[in-house]
Amino acid sequence: IKDLLFPDTCVCQMNDGHLVESLQEAFLKTVVSRGGSNCVMVVLGEHAGKVEWILERELERGWTLVQLGQDQKVLPLCYDSICHYLGG
Repeated sequence: IKDLLFPDTCVCQMNDGHLVESLQEAFLKTVVSRGGSNCVMVVLGEHAGKVEWILERELERGWTLVQLGQDQKVLPLCYDSICHYLGG
C-alpha cells in the first residue's frame, strides 16, 4: 500500500511497479509474511500501535496468536487487525 485516499480506499504498488489506484479495502487480503521477523504491529483494537511477536499462525482461519511484550499475555488476533512490522 502506497497511500490511503480514504479510510477504505488506497493506492497499491504491485511487484512489477505498476500502481493500482482507488482500490477498495474489500478487494485486499491481509498477508503476514513467514520470512524474516515474526514481528507485527497491532492496527485495530485496544492494543493498536503496539509491536508484538507472533507465536502461532492459523492460515485457514485467518488468525494468529500474538504475545504482548510487557504483559507476556497471549492474544488471538485476526489477520485484519495486524500488519507485518519492518521497523527498528
